[in-house]
Amino acid sequence: MRRRPLVGLLHNPAVPAIVAAAPELVDCLEVIPDRLWHDFGAGAGRNRFIVAEEPVALLRRTLGDRPLSGHGLGLSLPSDLPLDEAMLEQVGALARRLGFAWYSEHLSVFLTPRGSVPGAQAGLGLPVSCGEDLMAVLAPKLARLREAIGGIPLAMENAANFAEVPEAEEGEPEFLSGLHEAGRADTLLDLHNLYVTERNGGTSAGAWLEALDPNAVTEIHLAGGDEMAGFYSDSHCGRTPDAVWDLALRWAPRFPRLRAIIFEFHETWFPEIGLPGLIAELERMQGLADSCVREVADAG
Repeated sequence: MRRRPLVGLLHNPAVPAIVAAAPELVDCLEVIPDRLWHDFGAGAGRNRFIVAEEPVALLRRTLGDRPLSGHGLGLSLPSDLPLDEAMLEQVGALARRLGFAWYSEHLSVFLTPRGSVPGAQAGLGLPVSCGEDLMAVLAPKLARLREAIGGIPLAMENAANFAEVPEAEEGEPEFLSGLHEAGRADTLLDLHNLYVTERNGGTSAGAWLEALDPNAVTEIHLAGGDEMAGFYSDSHCGRTPDAVWDLALRWAPRFPRLRAIIFEFHETWFPEIGLPGLIAELERMQGLADSCVREVADAG
């Protein structure tokens, strides 16, 4: 049996036009659940979450019979805060309703204590210090998340860091490899995040990838970014840079369990990237997927 990674897009309101123009280039979609509901805060009780039915309907029409995965943000799993059980239930309900094929989260902190606010938004993903303390925080949350989403495959995404974490017990690729080895989560490898970290003076992408267990990787993200306040950011504002493509072409064929390659962009940049630019990106991704085809044993 031949296995070939799927090629897809992170869903946003601009994606339906791309799928309509080039349906044969889009094998799957991914969606951030937080964009499909209104969250009125913990004080709202039973009425805290209201599903945004029009965006859900648009997603369903665009999806057709393609696989759909979820890409979580709001749970902020590495935060040293109690798990938001109400949001976890909402994630699980949406996973069942839409039939997520797999689910991913971020190895970054998005919620932090601030004064009287128990879970204030940090504004961007903050780096974590990998090691035993983080594992103690993360492991039970991953177990609860896996239960809530019905046991579908789960992965954690590497961070885009603007500074090195001092005196960390363990490197990020080693930590992600450990999550895989322990059966807690696979790795969503965001190659643009590695590029962001390297451009901002962090670990080289090549050295990072050499330290990662290739069997851990089940998904790749590609994206573009730009300069902001003296830093290069993961702003999802353009096509994938050549340096990131170099990483993808070199490394993607080495991952035997790779199931999907996803391109991320913000809909506000759709006019600048343009439909021809996005179609060209998808065509190049399809070529990358072709380079990853491999023969695997038929489990059936």
